[in-house]
Amino acid sequence: MRKQERHRIITQLLSEHDVKKQEDFVAILAQQGVTVTQATISRDIKEMKLIKVPAQNGGYRYSVPQKEQENVNEKLADLLKEAVVSVDQMEKFISVKTLPGNASACANLLEKQFAKNLFATVNDDDSVLMIARTEEEAKQIQQEIAAKSQNN
Repeated sequence: MRKQERHRIITQLLSEHDVKKQEDFVAILAQQGVTVTQATISRDIKEMKLIKVPAQNGGYRYSVPQKEQENVNEKLADLLKEAVVSVDQMEKFISVKTLPGNASACANLLEKQFAKNLFATVNDDDSVLMIARTEEEAKQIQQEIAAKSQNN
């Protein structure tokens, strides 16, 4: 598995789980069929600049720095204006067509932006397919993407 894909999965895990130790990352990733060592996770944590924040149930958990979360909004807005060709929605599915070479970055940012609303995201070179948890969430995501990419 490529580092970029692993980082995307780790970011998603942080929105779904209270990850308190590096060993928790290893165990959760193993459950998803991703084999990594604790040393690899340690390097990923440094590269991703993850921080520890207070957990709701006591102790501390890993988190993405707040500043990076704010940057996601800006980066996504810029990328959507520059790279999105079209956006469409059917039931729980949202299809985003991009200029060639932009779908991976777009998928990464869309997943960060809509982590709680998405079940899964897949992409190739010029398209992103997102599967929302509900049809209503899919409609909202599609409308937000369309609004941000209108300047295209």
